Amino acid sequence: MARRNPTLPVRGREPRPDKPIVLPRIEPTIESVEQVRRRARHRIRAVGAVLGALLCVVGARGVMLCVYPESQTLTVAAGQRWDQVTIRPRRGEIVDRDGHRLAVSVATPNVVVDPSLVQASDVEALAARVAEVTGEPAEAIADAMRKPGRYQRLAVRVRPSVARAVEAIDHPALWVEREQRRYYPEGAVASQVLGFVDASSTGRQGLEASLDSWLRGESVIVQRRRDRHGLDVDDPTSTPVNRGMDVHLTLDRSIQRIAERALAGVVDRSAPVSATAVVVDVRTGDLLALANVPTYDPNHLGDDPAPRRNHAVQDAIEPGSVVKPLTVAAAMEAGVVRSTSLVDCEGGGYVIGRARIRDDHPHGVISVREILKYSSNIGAAKLALSTGAEPFLATMQRFGIGQRSGVHLPGERTGVLRGPTDIKPIELATTAFGQGVTMTPLQLTYAIAALGNDGVRMKPRLVSRVEDVHGVPEFVQPPTPAEQVVSAEVAHAVVDMMQAVTEPGGTAPRARIPGYRVAGKTGTAQKVENGRYGSGRIGSFVGLVPADAPRLAIVVSVDDPSKGSRYGGVVAAPAFAEIGAASLRHLGVPPDPALLDEVPAVAPRLAAAAPEPLVVPYDGDAWTLPDLRGRSLREVVASLGPTGVTLTHSGVGNVVSQIPSAGAVARAGTEVTVVLQ
Repeated sequence: MARRNPTLPVRGREPRPDKPIVLPRIEPTIESVEQVRRRARHRIRAVGAVLGALLCVVGARGVMLCVYPESQTLTVAAGQRWDQVTIRPRRGEIVDRDGHRLAVSVATPNVVVDPSLVQASDVEALAARVAEVTGEPAEAIADAMRKPGRYQRLAVRVRPSVARAVEAIDHPALWVEREQRRYYPEGAVASQVLGFVDASSTGRQGLEASLDSWLRGESVIVQRRRDRHGLDVDDPTSTPVNRGMDVHLTLDRSIQRIAERALAGVVDRSAPVSATAVVVDVRTGDLLALANVPTYDPNHLGDDPAPRRNHAVQDAIEPGSVVKPLTVAAAMEAGVVRSTSLVDCEGGGYVIGRARIRDDHPHGVISVREILKYSSNIGAAKLALSTGAEPFLATMQRFGIGQRSGVHLPGERTGVLRGPTDIKPIELATTAFGQGVTMTPLQLTYAIAALGNDGVRMKPRLVSRVEDVHGVPEFVQPPTPAEQVVSAEVAHAVVDMMQAVTEPGGTAPRARIPGYRVAGKTGTAQKVENGRYGSGRIGSFVGLVPADAPRLAIVVSVDDPSKGSRYGGVVAAPAFAEIGAASLRHLGVPPDPALLDEVPAVAPRLAAAAPEPLVVPYDGDAWTLPDLRGRSLREVVASLGPTGVTLTHSGVGNVVSQIPSAGAVARAGTEVTVVLQ
């Protein structure tokens, strides 16, 4: 290998000098003071010019914002200067015809805590103080104070004295808020009519639901000025009054109480599934009372929704014989019969096609007046068939059957009334005595009221007016006639005939009121169960008082009584008499002095016992009921026991009334009711 010459340069490397390279010294140039000042002045002018230009731009922009502000700028400024508060309205009041409050909204205090302002070491002591004042468990209060967040309720709806005691604790984390709560001063009175509201103050049933838009009102947005700390500076008393409208009803609180008390007596005596009473002023159509049992207190809602049902408008039932006055009115209006006309009731059995109509009280030839007095199904059926389907059903429609009444209550049923083109003869016959046709107790009441108002049916009136907070009416409903159903002469004649029902020998002597004449009609309808008539019964009574100058129309309906009799003349008529007597006294309707001496019993007292033995004839197929009046209960039980009939009785002493009447056919299981005095 050749040796590298150390004197030759290596490729890629510079040769190392043998001696260090010495660079020449650079002397700095020193500027004069005048040059430095001159350059500084130029820089200051340049910076000043730039700043001046920027200031001009900012100023111009400011002028533009002041003269021509943008919407976004205004929004931001308003948000910093003003505070927007939404004020929820206070729900309007519901009052009766005399101004008594039935539903009001009150401010109830709630105790609230801000957990973020409570020190951990102070929780136990503060919770103990709050528990002592409110009565709530101290452990639950302490747990609420330890929860995250800034809002926890410790007690709701406390008394004002409790709220003042909490405020006296004077802790920054505690305060008392007040929220609107619906309160019903009368408790359960007219609860199904009024309904109730939920937690968000929205009506759920009754008038609270149907008139919710009027009662609830509208929320109001109020703007308040704020200071630089975000606190309101405007006077809080300047907040406008915000509340819903007040609803004035035609209900009379006293008559409503009377009706509910009478139904409570029905429950004690008969233990029904439910019962309903409706009271109407026949002259104006004012709904004075609408009562149902079972009932409930809207201040304390339970879990069972059954008591909240308004049976008077939400139950369309087959009314039974209480529609017979309407049947008689339709026949007389058509000119088919007069009050003195006679009708052959076929001895208690009448065949139409393959069907057979029976009477509980068999009779032969009777007058139209006696059709109502004895409640003859055959007589009513013959009147309807003689009238014809088209005129008969047209009159029933004018009475309001098969159509909503228009009352301000939710869930009203229309009922069923067949048309004249598709109704069969047997269906027309049964419609005449209340089978195959359905209606609500409210519809029935206004139909009967038309007979007491010279044949004029009035439009139902429950809400008389709605007023705003200043008393300006928003809605007014004056008494309004709906239509002339029958002539005044026919109406007067039917009302006069209805008085026979409460006379001795009629089906409802227990409906008599001392000092007043009563026109009425009983009904005992079979209940439809699974498409067929079952064992259930609905006992009803409808009536007008005073009969010589009707003022009130009253309907009492008792659904499936389980104790005692199930006949309308026994279960419903006494409640009618109680409601009618007390209501007439409340309204100041004077009694007839000539009638005050009448005994308000079901019939005159008879002899203690008849000398003849009590015999119950038997024809091989059925028993014929004898006249039980004047007999003791022991004699009645001894004579009817072997027949297998079901005997019910009320009162003490001797028999003064019986249902079915003497001569009626009875078989094993037939219900026989006797009243003793």
